Amino acid sequence: MSKLVDFHIHIDYYKNYEDIYQHLTKHRIYALFVTNLPEIYEQCRLEFQTSKYVRVALGYNPQLVNSHPFNKTLFDKHLSTTKFVGEVGLDYSKEYVGRKITQVNNFKYVCDKAGQTNKILSVHSRMAEEDTLELLKSHGVRFAVFHWYTGPLYLIDDIVKNGYYFSVNYSMLKSAKGLKIIKTIPKERLLIETDGPFGKSPVNGYNLNAVYTEFQKTLGYDVRIIIFENFKMLLSNHQDYELT
Repeated sequence: MSKLVDFHIHIDYYKNYEDIYQHLTKHRIYALFVTNLPEIYEQCRLEFQTSKYVRVALGYNPQLVNSHPFNKTLFDKHLSTTKFVGEVGLDYSKEYVGRKITQVNNFKYVCDKAGQTNKILSVHSRMAEEDTLELLKSHGVRFAVFHWYTGPLYLIDDIVKNGYYFSVNYSMLKSAKGLKIIKTIPKERLLIETDGPFGKSPVNGYNLNAVYTEFQKTLGYDVRIIIFENFKMLLSNHQDYELT
């Protein structure tokens, strides 16, 4: 077992997506395959074989609010088929803030359903971190991982106190603000993601081991063991499945 975890990757956006999927399974890398729409989740469930290591998450990315309405019927149809929901959340950056009300309503719906059914969420929160946290709390979401967090440092403590995690990536590691965020997050709440193929990589192509190596060089501790233990704890608390 590799004991590597990639907690946020868009496998379907790779040109060689079948090779990426097989690579993760072959090397026993635990990966959360996030989707951007319920329609994409439905297609991926049909196209990709079941894997112990790669889990497909049911998502609705807020960055698609301008082009794709949220298909709640399809979301509800597939919610019982997975323990993971993502990519979901809010994005108040310039391109999307004009649809803020729609985004909030959509995310309220996701949080309500996820809270009732005890899902693990991978959450987008760009420039909307406080609203994201409040909606997770108010709808009883117990398990959430803030993906590529770029918000204020002072909010990290509140996120941690509510039992949530953070998935951090190589792009964050290589920026001054990102590194400060990573060092502010308690070690026991860290997970690693690539956000592939959108996040930066230390080498050409998909190489999660190289990402872990860079984290270890920068942070100076055994990242592989800590991340894997954090992942096990998240799943253990959720009673999802045992790792072998």
